[in-house]
Amino acid sequence: MLRALRLRRPIFISSNACFERTDLTQPESRASWLAVLLVASLLVLFTPTLASAQGWGEDDWESAPDQTRNTNGGAGERNQSPTSPWSLRAGMGFTADPDDFLLNFELPYRFDQYVSVGPMIQVGLGDRRYLVAPTANLTITIPDMPGETLDRFHPHFFGGIGFAVIENEERGGSNRGAGFLANAGVGVDYALGERLSVGSRMIFNFLPGRTLDENFFYSWEIIGLKLDF
Repeated sequence: MLRALRLRRPIFISSNACFERTDLTQPESRASWLAVLLVASLLVLFTPTLASAQGWGEDDWESAPDQTRNTNGGAGERNQSPTSPWSLRAGMGFTADPDDFLLNFELPYRFDQYVSVGPMIQVGLGDRRYLVAPTANLTITIPDMPGETLDRFHPHFFGGIGFAVIENEERGGSNRGAGFLANAGVGVDYALGERLSVGSRMIFNFLPGRTLDENFFYSWEIIGLKLDF
């Protein structure tokens, strides 16, 4: 009887054996939370635009010219054409050598349908490495591709100069370096509407002065959203 009662004693399992408490002071945790917050901010920023962009949902792409022609009310009041030369682009991807998660932001100013100039900043987030590279970029866009099937695609080429700040965190401390940066790249956008497009691009970054023993890194913005104001 006593042996049976002893077997019925409650069994306690230590949570430390199965779970690990997240330490937000560690570089890996800070980088992960920062990436999550930035991605959430992008979703909040672009969700209203995705819902109202022309050509998205039930609106037909071919109906856009009819809406822009009427300037005395009616459909013309709902014109979605850009009214400002400014645009905002935000994207994500990765960098190679060093290998980091990439967030990319750009604020170009359009002189015409071919040429735009504006600041771009690349942010690389790794386990123990941080990269920030702001540049001033010139972009050349091909606005019209031959054929109706390729009309929504807009290839573009760009290049710029700026600087890069790289920081490596180690157990014994951290190393930080900054140096001149020049980049060049190519990409393509697909127009979802008159104001909103989605695209991808590759960026080749050169560090002539070797910042923290780095003289080159490659960035691939896998997906980016561009909003014309």
